[in-house]
Amino acid sequence: ARFARMAEEELVLKVQPDAVKKGSYCFVRGNPCKLDVCEVLPKATANGNKRLHIKGPNIFTGKMYEDTINLTAGFHGIDVPVTTKRAYSLMDLDRETGFLSLLTETGDCKEDVGLTRGPLADQPGGEAFDDIGMEIRGRFDDGDALRVVVLSVMGKELVVGVETDNDVV
Repeated sequence: ARFARMAEEELVLKVQPDAVKKGSYCFVRGNPCKLDVCEVLPKATANGNKRLHIKGPNIFTGKMYEDTINLTAGFHGIDVPVTTKRAYSLMDLDRETGFLSLLTETGDCKEDVGLTRGPLADQPGGEAFDDIGMEIRGRFDDGDALRVVVLSVMGKELVVGVETDNDVV
C-alpha cells in the first residue's frame, strides 16, 4: 500500500534489473538505499532462477540492508525512488541547528534544507553533524565560497556533497 501511494505520487518507479547498478538508488526490503553491492548471482542449477543480490545503506539512517531478488518467477520489476540532484550556493549556515540558507539558480532563497545530524550528536563530545555536514561547517567558517549538492528523494532533501563555488567573485 505504501509503494502504491508513492507510485501514484511519482516518487517510485519500477525498472528492469539492468537499470540497477552499484552507486544507484534502489529499495532494499522497502528501504531507500544507495547500493554498495549489485550483482547477478549464478543459477543454483541448470534450470535455476536468475537472482540479483543487492546491499546498501539506507540514505536517511545509514543502516545497512541486504536482499536477493528472484528475477524470473513472478518478477515485475525493481522499485527505485525517483531522485534529483541540484547544487545551490551556500549563503548562510546556522551552526546550532544545521539549517542552510541556499541561493537557487533563479535567485530565490531556499531555507528548508538542513545538515544531517551525526550518529553521536546527542552525546557529550559527539559530532553534531555527519562527515559532509562537518566539512561544510568547517569550510564555511574558514570563509570558503561553497556550493552544496542536495539530493531530493521521496519528498525529502538530503545534503550529499559540497564543492567550491567558482561563480563567486
